[in-house]
Amino acid sequence: MASRQPGSKVIICTDGKANTDLGNLEVEGIDARPCLSSTIFYHDLGEYAASQGVTVSVLAIEGTDCRLDELGRLADRTSGKVVVASPHELYTEFEEIIENRTIATHCSVTLLLPTTLCVKGEREAGNRVTREVGNVASDTEITFQFGAREHGSQGEVSAPVAGGRVSVQLQLRYRQKDGHSMLRVLTADKEVTDDSSVVLSSLFLAIIQLNSSQASAALAVRGRFQDAKSEGETQRELMERALEYDRSAEDKLIYSKWLKTMDPIHNSLQNYTRRQSIHSDTLQYLTDMGAALLYSMKNSNRSISLKEKHQH
Repeated sequence: MASRQPGSKVIICTDGKANTDLGNLEVEGIDARPCLSSTIFYHDLGEYAASQGVTVSVLAIEGTDCRLDELGRLADRTSGKVVVASPHELYTEFEEIIENRTIATHCSVTLLLPTTLCVKGEREAGNRVTREVGNVASDTEITFQFGAREHGSQGEVSAPVAGGRVSVQLQLRYRQKDGHSMLRVLTADKEVTDDSSVVLSSLFLAIIQLNSSQASAALAVRGRFQDAKSEGETQRELMERALEYDRSAEDKLIYSKWLKTMDPIHNSLQNYTRRQSIHSDTLQYLTDMGAALLYSMKNSNRSISLKEKHQH
């Protein structure tokens, strides 16, 4: 029904694991992996919803076990929210989801770099990457990482030369709610410097912090917890170096809030995961609270502050 109107929203409200044939997550032992057919079911459902311009959000009742690590993939693929809420908070959560209107569907973003640079942290390598974003709202923000190409890769391509300039281009393809396909092209021309103090003193910390939250959470929801921690620590070192320069009080406050947001990844991810069995020290799966927290971080923007209950 929702697929008849691109931009529609579906909200799944659940107080426990799915236990019928379709998408059954009620398996033996609370820490067992869901059966393959259920994983495929939610994957295919997410792909279908995204292809129809439908956003799916999942609201789980606090104190229940809904396997949001699996069910949340459906919301994540369609740019929906994953929320754990008490019953008296449901009205507010429904209202927020409905009010955050979809302004475009089938959005994809292509980043084009010169051959001296390469994209980092993406499935595609090289100086070009396309990310399928899907449904977007007016406050949607995504970030990319890129840097100088490592020496010796891609033949004998050299690093950017100090004093020169590099061009970076973004191509945004999306579909308006009336069905029209659109293309927007944004190009930036940047000067290259080898003076780290110039770079560190001019960094836009809010963007660095947003990228760190999104990139670390994206790794964690895929089970790459150690990589997520390493990513966060690398970004933290960069920001601490930047803060040694004359930064505004606002920058320092933003950094302090970011540390609290990143606390589960930096220090206490074990509080949000459960082991598959008592015999396994490596296979971990997210609790509902952990899944909701990390999916929120993965799709966060600069205007979102994670809820206090998720910080404890």
